[in-house]
Amino acid sequence: MSFSLDLTKPLGRLGLAINTVILGAVFYGVSAGAYHYMSHTLPESEAHHQEAVVKAALVDKAVAKAKTAAKGKTFDAAAAKAQAEAAVSADFKKQADEIHHHAVEGWAPFAVFLLILSAVFFAGFLSVYVQRRANDGGLKGLWIFPNHLGAWALAGYVAFYPFLSAHALRNAWAPAFIAGLVLLLPVLFAGEGHHDHDHDHGDGHDHGHTH
Repeated sequence: MSFSLDLTKPLGRLGLAINTVILGAVFYGVSAGAYHYMSHTLPESEAHHQEAVVKAALVDKAVAKAKTAAKGKTFDAAAAKAQAEAAVSADFKKQADEIHHHAVEGWAPFAVFLLILSAVFFAGFLSVYVQRRANDGGLKGLWIFPNHLGAWALAGYVAFYPFLSAHALRNAWAPAFIAGLVLLLPVLFAGEGHHDHDHDHGDGHDHGHTH
């Protein structure tokens, strides 16, 4: 029942800690896989395709130019094509880098969008477990808000970690991770069984009133 999403079921300290670690591992894996796919796999595939098209066009243009320069003389198309490919390959690196750069930039928004989805789902699940822990600890009202804020800060940092790591922003955003942990401490270390105790006390009170 530790992994249940039923808010009426209380959750102990250990349950919250285990769920937080497992959710963190799962959604970090999701974020890392999605970010790598959108920032490397797809852009590189698109860039290779565009490079092949551009390179072929340059080779064809060079061959046509060589054929025109031959002016009716014996023209070796295969040799001219091989020579053109060698010449194009030597000068194509800068253009290939630009194509790759544009491909990465084109897919970047989709990569960030997937990270946002990962953060939202992670934070949503974690908030459920935080609420269950708060119910078990007897925390109510505005006292719960900082705990949920901590859950969202922690989830956001973990989900965006692949992006932060790729852009050397891990340390700059580390305070968000630390703040998330600190804000979760009250609900994590709140007493256990308060929900059940209040419920039992209420039953006893009603029973006495009936008599």
